[in-house]
Amino acid sequence: MFLLAEFSYDLEKSNAQTFNVLDLVGSGLVDTVRLDFTSNHGNTNHTCIYRLRVHGHEPTSVSMTQS
Repeated sequence: MFLLAEFSYDLEKSNAQTFNVLDLVGSGLVDTVRLDFTSNHGNTNHTCIYRLRVHGHEPTSVSMTQS
């Protein structure tokens, strides 16, 4: 596992916010995304996420999918 991005949601901005990931994964494929929370703005019992979208592209050749 490796870190793709680290960011903070800004409550003063639009509710739909975009965060870019690091381009360190250009040599491989990412098949799982894990979202960890370090703060939930006050509630100690739960964090509510309405929607998470992940965008990318499919590999252009079969050789990228083989180890």
